[in-house]
Amino acid sequence: MSFKEEFKREMRNIKNDAAKEVDKYWAIDFQGHKIEIHNKMLEETVKVDGRIVASNTRQSIWSHLMPYSTLSGTFQTEDGKHHKVFVKIGGLVRLNIVVKVDGRVIFKEAITLEFLPWSNKEFIVPYLEQQIKEHHKIINTDLPDDAYLVDENHPKLAPGLSDQLVSEGVTPFFTKKLLKLFMEQVENPTTQTRKATYEKIKEEKVISYFHELLELFVLEEIDEQRVQQEAIWLLEHAAHREVVKFAIIILGCTDCESMKERVKILALHEEFTGVALFALKNGTSNSNDSIWQIAKSVSGWGKIEAINFLEPNTEEIRLWILTEGTKNNVMNHYSSLICAEKGKLDIMLHESEISKELFIGAGEIILGLLGEVTHQAIDEYEYSGQVLMRYTYHAKTHCSGLEHFYILTRIAKYMSEDEETWNERYATNWKPHERQAVKEAILEIAKDPIWIQQTSSILHSGNKKDTHALAIAQYYKLDITELLFEKLKNDPNNLDYHMAIIATKDRKAIEALVTFMDRFESFEKLTEDEHFIIISLLEALGEYEGTGLHFIEKCLRSDDSSFQYFALNTLEKQDKRHWDRPDFIDVIQKIANKSKEKENRQLAKNLLS
Repeated sequence: MSFKEEFKREMRNIKNDAAKEVDKYWAIDFQGHKIEIHNKMLEETVKVDGRIVASNTRQSIWSHLMPYSTLSGTFQTEDGKHHKVFVKIGGLVRLNIVVKVDGRVIFKEAITLEFLPWSNKEFIVPYLEQQIKEHHKIINTDLPDDAYLVDENHPKLAPGLSDQLVSEGVTPFFTKKLLKLFMEQVENPTTQTRKATYEKIKEEKVISYFHELLELFVLEEIDEQRVQQEAIWLLEHAAHREVVKFAIIILGCTDCESMKERVKILALHEEFTGVALFALKNGTSNSNDSIWQIAKSVSGWGKIEAINFLEPNTEEIRLWILTEGTKNNVMNHYSSLICAEKGKLDIMLHESEISKELFIGAGEIILGLLGEVTHQAIDEYEYSGQVLMRYTYHAKTHCSGLEHFYILTRIAKYMSEDEETWNERYATNWKPHERQAVKEAILEIAKDPIWIQQTSSILHSGNKKDTHALAIAQYYKLDITELLFEKLKNDPNNLDYHMAIIATKDRKAIEALVTFMDRFESFEKLTEDEHFIIISLLEALGEYEGTGLHFIEKCLRSDDSSFQYFALNTLEKQDKRHWDRPDFIDVIQKIANKSKEKENRQLAKNLLS
């Protein structure tokens, strides 16, 4: 997020807050007639008996530099007499209003405009508590402060995700200053001290100074009752989510047993699950049962947080962690490593027989551990060798569908690394006999012809849910290239089909895929999948000298800087004699001179040198 975007959002919020603060309404009776005055940021109106008799419209908030505005109009009473109404409204610090009818003052008031950060807004905690009271669960994950955080440059995120994305800490002394303000609030709880703390909390995300706050707070000499009193005040008046989080953390630093049920309610909204679980674990007794109940009630980033806090102190909890822990609706398998460790997967799989439920759960954990090629958490897992050996052993009994056999093919791919990699694994978490046992078990299961039969049946059925079948076909090295191109005719943007063709490493298939890309007349208005397909092919072409040059040139000439980057990388891997011609030199020169991306300019210059 750029400073300009952040400043723009902050100014928008300030303007909206000011508009709400100055939005005032008065209704005055005059001889049975209703006089209404409505003051807004950019407009003042006077109505008598529902009819506008005077108004003033401002073009800009800067017109408030003229602190007062006057409005006058006339109205007629039932006796036929005309009356003149005059209103003077405005002020620099206080909003003053004087209403006169026929020169006589009938109303006068002065209101102090405080611009408190929590005023004129819906408080978050009562909003959530009302949902739980009415529905016994959170049915709407929107929060009242969404309007202050979401705009065209700041999309709405899944609850709890924004805390996962924070990578930087706060500026030096921020946390000390914040804690000092809060302690001043505790000692002298006034509107001004509360406002000072509240405004400071709003400046940064709580997660970015969470640990520092805990370290500093334990050094304070506190009156726990007064600390809780002010934490609860912030909790109940918070119209911004970071203030809610701060208040919960402070409560968690005290004995908050009396607040336990209230904190459990807040934990059900996944924006607050992490801090609420901290408060339960740190500030209440016998919290693990509560944490487990919450873990079973949330399904997104909150569930991921709950797995981190949950203690596997019973066999029932361990089994739940192994069978349900990795399932969530934001990033399946994200918690695979911690589930394997907390659920003691290695011990559970060492039984001579296991349940089908455990076998399926173990498979999901192993899929997560295998992860992507760029990062495989399984190499960080202390018992990876034992677990894969025992899982493949149990697969002889429980492997009954392609979804199970697919996991075995993923394991087989992991096992196929070079000897240098295996020497590193032997030094950490594998033994030679475990490796041999895994390979033998997979080969034994793979001998059954049913897997090829089922794979072929699915691939020829037109079923679009054929990801597992494609992987299994690749494992058996089945020649399905022609079939894949047939499928692409009906589903041209299917990523799996494109990647399966690239995985064949067959030059003719790659050339045919390049020709298939001619369907794009231009590279404008592409979907996310189309964008990824093009980049994937560009990367693959680096291995095929002189192939797809017209496609590479088209990517270079596009306005997409990422296409240019990968096209330049592809050319760098190839012998210059394939593309050393005027049309290529011309476009590369333009990128070297005019690209907005420094890396693209440098790559282009390297190619030309």
